[in-house]
Amino acid sequence: MNEDHNSFFDKKMLKICIYASITVIATVVGIYLVYRTGTFWGKIWSLFTAILRPLLIGFILCYLLSPLVSFLERGMNKKKKHKGSRIVAIILSYLFAVAIVAALIALILVTAYKNIAAINYNSLINAIANAVTSLQLNYNELPAKVQELLQMAGISFGSVGSMATGAVSAVATALERFLTGMFFGIIFSIYFMLDGSHIGDYWENVFRTIFGDAAGDTLKQALDDFNKVFSGYLRGQLTDASIVLVISCILLTLIGVPNAILVGVLIGLGNLIPYVGPIVGYVVLAIVCLPGGAYTKMIIGFVCVAVIMFIDANIINPRLLSDNVEVHPLLVVAALIGGGALGGLLGMIIAVPVAAFLKVQLDRYVSKKAAKVKETVKQTSNTTEADESKARNEQAEPDPKQEQAKAHAGKGTRKKKAAAGK
Repeated sequence: MNEDHNSFFDKKMLKICIYASITVIATVVGIYLVYRTGTFWGKIWSLFTAILRPLLIGFILCYLLSPLVSFLERGMNKKKKHKGSRIVAIILSYLFAVAIVAALIALILVTAYKNIAAINYNSLINAIANAVTSLQLNYNELPAKVQELLQMAGISFGSVGSMATGAVSAVATALERFLTGMFFGIIFSIYFMLDGSHIGDYWENVFRTIFGDAAGDTLKQALDDFNKVFSGYLRGQLTDASIVLVISCILLTLIGVPNAILVGVLIGLGNLIPYVGPIVGYVVLAIVCLPGGAYTKMIIGFVCVAVIMFIDANIINPRLLSDNVEVHPLLVVAALIGGGALGGLLGMIIAVPVAAFLKVQLDRYVSKKAAKVKETVKQTSNTTEADESKARNEQAEPDPKQEQAKAHAGKGTRKKKAAAGK
């Protein structure tokens, strides 16, 4: 028996050693192949990111425009269902979005043109000349002085030219990638809005087939929770930006800031991203006030923007987000602080919806555990009551065997008495 046990133990250990050796060898071979084929994997990663970028843009556009598309589609199908209503709703939604962006760009260009036209170029030239004179520089010596300063900094004219060329090339490449990603992202978003339900059903069936129905139900519940939380976050941010936009426009108009409506609109749009609104406000105020010499109005505008942003960041925004994503304002503030510390600007953008999503999952987990505990207690109580009832019934009802034994004993006693009487 002991020999059989040792034989089984040796076979089991041999199998484990073989599996471990195969795993180690496969890992080493995989690392070597990755090292030797780094260029190939780099190309694969570049291809993956090139496809992922427009897909992500398309998903974001689809998510943002889907409520408007559904609203327009319901309006067109209110009395009678039309076959091409979905496509028409998508086209109208994109036209509406393009019109808003075009109006904003036109407003910015008009304002920039007005500010450039308001500049007194003679005064500007005289100011530059006075500055050069105060520095005791000769106009002919200015290029030499600039070159001397560049050499002291270790920079040559040739490197400046190459840096400028590289910067222009980088900007052109980034612009090309952005336009390409946006173009294909719009195409993807249209397909998502047209066939989103079929695409979702297909991948849901694939996931359920691979991982089972239980995992599919869990994933579906998690996606529904995230959609609810993120849509609530967007509603809260849009409401907050609208409030800041209106207040900024009113206050800046009252104090007489040039192009107050444009400044207020840009502050409201910037406020969609946490802590970007005040930066946009200060920069735009300086741009619209400095050329015209409205220094007093600019300073008053700075104070107004600072007060608006303080009230918004500490009262309005936390309250709106807490109402829309169903979390406490303290959690909103804590999430913004933690997100900014961990991920900077991007961390602050996603901090609140992520925190709200985690809270929803924690609440669901606690509810399930509480329900299980309650069910266990109920089952235990029912079992105890059943046992007690059974015990009472056993005590109340006579045992048939005991009754039969008593009957036999009584018959025996009567027979004995009858025999004794005889």
